[in-house]
Amino acid sequence: MNQLIDEFPTKIKLGSDILEINTNYKDCLNIIVMLEDNNLTKYEKIELMLELLYKDTSKINENNVEEAIRKAILFLDAGDSKKADSNNEEYDIKTKRVYSFTQDAKYIYSAIKKSHGIDLENIKYLHWWKFVYYFLDLDEKSFFSQMIYLRNQRNKGKLTKEEKVVYANLEDVLELENNEQYTDEEQEAINKFMSRLEKSKNEKTCD
Repeated sequence: MNQLIDEFPTKIKLGSDILEINTNYKDCLNIIVMLEDNNLTKYEKIELMLELLYKDTSKINENNVEEAIRKAILFLDAGDSKKADSNNEEYDIKTKRVYSFTQDAKYIYSAIKKSHGIDLENIKYLHWWKFVYYFLDLDEKSFFSQMIYLRNQRNKGKLTKEEKVVYANLEDVLELENNEQYTDEEQEAINKFMSRLEKSKNEKTCD
């Protein structure tokens, strides 16, 4: 797909069936927020993801549920088939979160406004892929981008003396709740999506 030419998808094909999906960024963000909820099991997350993304799940059954999950993740990955490949060992490593769509919501909101001049409060509809592209191209001077940088540097043990002082002063804001390391067993298909999106953002903002 060429994002400059082709229209963004609004449907997913499962076998011979074509299912409409919820493509508005708020609908998909609800899925991401749900994935961040450590109180839910991996099975609950998968079930909720399907219910929130597909407008009609009546045609999803035991014969196509794996395809439905795979293509849902592919859509949430903004169509990047390489990153959506759940067999890719690159994403089987333990990862540590550097942002949260729940905890950092207000800073993400302001970063998108600062970077792209878009006030999300006034947007009734924005295709999820557009939102992802905006999110991955935020101004490095935005507070949110600086937060990610500091968290990533801390995780790598590379904070300078000056950065350590800044981090200590902003610890209440920078420390993520439930900022745990995931085991290999927990790296199921749904959780891998969060790792991939974080990795894409990290590569843009950090060395």
